[in-house]
Amino acid sequence: MRVIRPDEFKKLAQDAVDAFLKRSVPLDDGLAKTALDNALNPEQVKNLVQLANTMAHLTLFDQKNDGDKIVEFDPADPATVIKKVFVNGEPVTPDSSESSASDPSDMFGDLGDVLDKVKAVLKGSGAAAADTPASTEQEVATEQPQNPEVSPAKRQMLIIKIRKVASELESKQHQAAYEYKDELDKLAADFAKLYGSDFNEFEKDAFALRGELAVPVIADLRHCLRLPRPVESQFVKTARVVDSKTREIRSLDKLIKLSDEWQTLDEARTQLKNGVGEYL
Repeated sequence: MRVIRPDEFKKLAQDAVDAFLKRSVPLDDGLAKTALDNALNPEQVKNLVQLANTMAHLTLFDQKNDGDKIVEFDPADPATVIKKVFVNGEPVTPDSSESSASDPSDMFGDLGDVLDKVKAVLKGSGAAAADTPASTEQEVATEQPQNPEVSPAKRQMLIIKIRKVASELESKQHQAAYEYKDELDKLAADFAKLYGSDFNEFEKDAFALRGELAVPVIADLRHCLRLPRPVESQFVKTARVVDSKTREIRSLDKLIKLSDEWQTLDEARTQLKNGVGEYL
């Protein structure tokens, strides 16, 4: 069992709390990733969750300045975190060669094809086994596989890796959503200023330069500025000289990229859930 010093343990909890408070990463997901990365055992996970919940509560309490000292937040649940990290009580040893979730398209290669192979391993090789879902997680980990080369331990590690990928995808999707909202609020605030940038001119530039790619961002900006949604006639790219290096256009491009990243992550999560959701 790995021994963790009290100061290191506190830092692990603080990192998860910071991700929760500053980037809207759910505590359960942040703590699960921390436990996976540091190969914590179940007892250590319970202590980490308890410490993180306390630290989050105290931080939120200190931040309140409205006279109401009632703190409301969703604390992490030790059982939920442990389920994300362990299968049948076996601790996880992080695999340094494992792909990260920084690029969902590279995570499993062709996610659909690999999920089919993963399902075949988890449920035993052969079409019949692949079409018959295991009734419980216990059966998945203990039943005798039809393929003699597939051991229960290998199947167990596959389940662990699937859960880790799912957790990383969810965390990165939350991060993309947080960055999108933060960037959108900054851009909207500029247009809301009395002597700020002209939104109408920016909108024309955005459609002329990026066409339909700009539509979701413009719609969100209009919502922030309490303006009606753009009409379809505005979606057409026009012959207009536009400086693509302005701060507003750079912000637009960042928002388009974040929106695309969020959508890609959402599709990957959906595919993972549809493919092996029974093991998540």
